[in-house]
Amino acid sequence: MNKEVTFKESRIIGTTILLLGIGFLASVIPEGNIPLLLFNIVLAFISSALFYYFWKTTKHQSKRYFSLLSFVMVNVLAIYLSIPLLRMYFLTVTFWIGIVMLLIMVTLPYFYSREIALGVQKPAKSKLGKIYSVYTVLVIVFGATAFMGSLATSNPDAIVLAVLAFLLAILFFFVAPVLLIKPAEMDEITNG
Repeated sequence: MNKEVTFKESRIIGTTILLLGIGFLASVIPEGNIPLLLFNIVLAFISSALFYYFWKTTKHQSKRYFSLLSFVMVNVLAIYLSIPLLRMYFLTVTFWIGIVMLLIMVTLPYFYSREIALGVQKPAKSKLGKIYSVYTVLVIVFGATAFMGSLATSNPDAIVLAVLAFLLAILFFFVAPVLLIKPAEMDEITNG
């Protein structure tokens, strides 16, 4: 049901606080970094401005508003979660493989957003298996290089956290394009 979203129901403030908190945590793994913290804070406030803009323009379409809010939130969280690992392996082979993985997972899902949406709604009727196989190969290659790099580091606990956060970031980038599909088109995908 599409209803009007009041400012109180808009989740703008709560989502911004969430982004500020996760951005702070991402800036201190593996060690604190003030310029990164400032970048994360600016990114959270840009997101907040986008949330307000989306609320002003789509507050009469609650499904669309919350889809756009979730799209921005998921992408910002994916950026935050990918940073710790890239910082730990800066300019190594693992870093470059991570960058390539992020580029693939930022672009590839947009070409298959309808299939991903169908896969999320009705997994048995989609071609999502091909996309999952690409993801699996990327994770295996990345995991192997990250493990080899972790053998030479002094902080293995931060590596485990950073790898898990990075994999979660890739999953977020994978699912994000589904949130851009308009409600009517989503109904068409799932029913037709």
